[in-house]
Amino acid sequence: MIKGVAALNTPLIGKAGSRTQLETPAMLLDAKVFEQNVAVLADLSKKYGVALRPHAKSHKCANIAKRQIEAGALGLCCAKPGELLALFEAGIKQLMLSAPVSSPRKIEHLAQAAAAGCELIVVVDREDLITAYGAAARKAGTKISVLVDCDVGLGRTGATTPHHVVELASAISKEEGLIYAGIQAYSGQVQHVFDMESRRQINLAANNRIMEMIMALRDAKLAPKIISGGGTGSHLIDFEDRIFTEVQAGSYVFMDEGYLPVDIHGTGAGEKVFGMSLFVVVTVIGHSAGNGQAITDGGTKSFAIDGPPPRAFLKGKEIGTILWAGDEFGRIKTHPGIPAPPAGTRIECTIPHCDPTANLHSVLHVVRGDTLEAIWPVEARGYSD
Repeated sequence: MIKGVAALNTPLIGKAGSRTQLETPAMLLDAKVFEQNVAVLADLSKKYGVALRPHAKSHKCANIAKRQIEAGALGLCCAKPGELLALFEAGIKQLMLSAPVSSPRKIEHLAQAAAAGCELIVVVDREDLITAYGAAARKAGTKISVLVDCDVGLGRTGATTPHHVVELASAISKEEGLIYAGIQAYSGQVQHVFDMESRRQINLAANNRIMEMIMALRDAKLAPKIISGGGTGSHLIDFEDRIFTEVQAGSYVFMDEGYLPVDIHGTGAGEKVFGMSLFVVVTVIGHSAGNGQAITDGGTKSFAIDGPPPRAFLKGKEIGTILWAGDEFGRIKTHPGIPAPPAGTRIECTIPHCDPTANLHSVLHVVRGDTLEAIWPVEARGYSD
């Protein structure tokens, strides 16, 4: 059920011109660009014979997850248990939790989801977590597939040495209720490196560490069936290197200002492998008495600001950037020669950082051309637990 101001937009569904009539702030998804993004990565995955397990932390939306699976994805990754359980409740069964946890109650709920039909995969980086997952799985009468989480340069979570990786894999294989399935090795430090050659060199260093771990596992008769990692910034390198059996790209469905400068495929900084499909629409509600700048109804409660400033578009033309005027308000700094738009004008703004921006909105307004086509709930929004 659509609630709040977004409910005022439901009568606009299917009406020509409704894209410019939305009540705001509204998170908007350009359906055509979104579908192209999904198709581009799905086609590359098939071309190189490397599977996709996209990361749902970018969108947190069951409708998007379904379309990724329909395009060939194995399932979805989730960053937090709450996010995963929300998507499972929304009908997504193929789910992987890509980070270790420490709460016995969260582990118990995850095991219960597995018993209820969730095709659950989790990651571990320590022995006590293996024991906890094993006990929860036995109590729930189910089995849980487990990957060893490997740190290959990000410095966040994961086993750092081949010896420790083998120890963990061996412990998983001996734990009743668990299925040893392989390893995860996410190189987050690679994803936003702007030029392709520098990104390739950093990725190579990570891959060298991954291969040491894989070889140690093979020597111990624990060869990993699943080798999961990679992301939007490194996906082509990951496909070409064929070390991973699956790639966890997430931001590619939306893109944002943070990814805009990245030379994704090494063909030039102006390339557009993936288009920007996610925007926040705001409305001009007045003008600053001091300088006449247009003030909008969307501030830091509508945009995650850990990225470059949003660009403001009016009828498809870039007119300036958004400056922050508070939690609820923005200020349009128009480009030279462009007047401040009048009150009541809807402005479409790009996104500084897509993942946390999606976490601020309860629904996605899906538009095709100038028409609002649907309103999708963001089921896992706010589940940062």
